[in-house]
Amino acid sequence: MAKAIPANILQEQKTLKDSRELKPGQENFYRIWQSYASPYSYKVMTYMNYKGIPYKRMEAEMNAMAGEIRELVGQSIIPVILTPDEKVMQDSTPILQHFEEKFPEKPTVPQDNRLAFIMWVLEEFSDEYMPRIHMHTRWGNDQNYRTMGHRLARGFTYGNASMTAQSMGPVISKRQEGFNKHLGLSEESIKPNMDQQILDLLAILEEHFTHHQFLLGFKPSMADFALFGPLRIHLFNDPQSNEIMEIHGPRTCRWMDTISELGDSRGCAGQTEFGEWINLDEGMPESLSNLLRFVGKTYFPFAKACAIAGKDRNKSFTTTVYGAQATFSVHQYRVWSFEQLQLKYLELAGKDKHFIDELLNGCEILPKFMEGEIVHNALFDGFTPPFVIDGIADARAKHLKSKGAKVTGV
Repeated sequence: MAKAIPANILQEQKTLKDSRELKPGQENFYRIWQSYASPYSYKVMTYMNYKGIPYKRMEAEMNAMAGEIRELVGQSIIPVILTPDEKVMQDSTPILQHFEEKFPEKPTVPQDNRLAFIMWVLEEFSDEYMPRIHMHTRWGNDQNYRTMGHRLARGFTYGNASMTAQSMGPVISKRQEGFNKHLGLSEESIKPNMDQQILDLLAILEEHFTHHQFLLGFKPSMADFALFGPLRIHLFNDPQSNEIMEIHGPRTCRWMDTISELGDSRGCAGQTEFGEWINLDEGMPESLSNLLRFVGKTYFPFAKACAIAGKDRNKSFTTTVYGAQATFSVHQYRVWSFEQLQLKYLELAGKDKHFIDELLNGCEILPKFMEGEIVHNALFDGFTPPFVIDGIADARAKHLKSKGAKVTGV
C-alpha cells in the first residue's frame, strides 16, 4: 500500500500548481521561475518590483528544472519568464532591456550616454565577473559549502514527497566541486587573492555609498539590480560571507536593504521618491572612478583573454587577474557578452567618446579593452534575446547543438 503524502507537502504541490496559473484579475501578470539562491532571479525580480511590473513567482523545483524549463529553453537554467500570452523569456539582461522599452516609467538607464556606458560596464562586471567572487565564497569554505547545499536542496525538493533536503543537500554540495576549474579557483594559492578582492570591493562600495544612495546617484539603474543579485543572494545570505559583509560593508548592506524593499507597500517600506543621476559635467566622483579601476583589474583582463581564447578555439586560457595568475575555461556566452559591451563603446561619439576615453584610460581599461579586432562569436548568430525563438529550444541551445563541432569550448 502506497504511503500517504503528508498534508503540508500536498499544500506545497497545490501552491506550485496555483503559481503556474493566471487567476481572474491576473491576466497581465508575468510568471517567473526563480530560486531563493539565484542572484539572476533576484536581479530580475527586484527590477520588476521597482518598475511595478506584476508577476507571480514559481519555484524552480526539481521537476520544473528537469521538465518544463528544459523543454522550453533547452537547458535547466533560471530565471525563465512566461509572459501573459505564454511567450518564453530567458537571460536576465535582455529581459531588463525589453522591460525598459515596454515599461518606460521610472527609467533605469540614464539619458546621458556617458553615464549609460558606465552603467553597462558595471552591469557586465556584475553578471560576468561577480560569479567568480560569489562562487569562491559560496563553495570555498566549509560552513557555506555545507549550508548552501541544503539551502539549494530545500528549493529543489519543494512539494516533493519522495526526496528531502537533508538527503539531497550533500549531493548538491558535492556537485559544485568541479566548477572551480572553470572560474580559476582550483588552486589553493588563489584564495587569499580572492579574499582580498572582496575586501577591496567592499571598501570601494562603502566609500561610494557614503556619498550616493545608488551606484549612479540617487535613483537605481540596471547596474544596481545586477550587482545586488550576487552581493545579496550569495555573499550576504550565505552564513560565512555574511559576517564579512556586515563587518566590512554596512552601507552596502543598507543599499541592499533599500533594493530589497523597492515596490513593497507593506509598512510603507518601499522607497517611492528618488533624486537625480550623477551629473558628470560637475565632475566624476572619485569613488565611482575607483570602482571602475577595480573592474579594470578584474573583469576586463578576464573577459579579454576569454574572447581571444574563444577566437583561437581554445578550451581554456591563463591570464593575470588582480595580480594573480589563474587558468579559466572558455565560456562562449561570455565571449558574446563582451562583444556586446565593445559594440556599445563603438556607439559613443564626439564629446561623449572623448570623456569616456579619458576616464577609461585613467582607470587602465583602455587601450587593452579595444586592442585588436572585436571577436565575433558566430555561435550566437540568430540569438533572439530575451525571447526563445520558437517556444521549444533556446537559440543558444540550438546553436550549441548545430555548431558545436565548429566552435571549440562547447
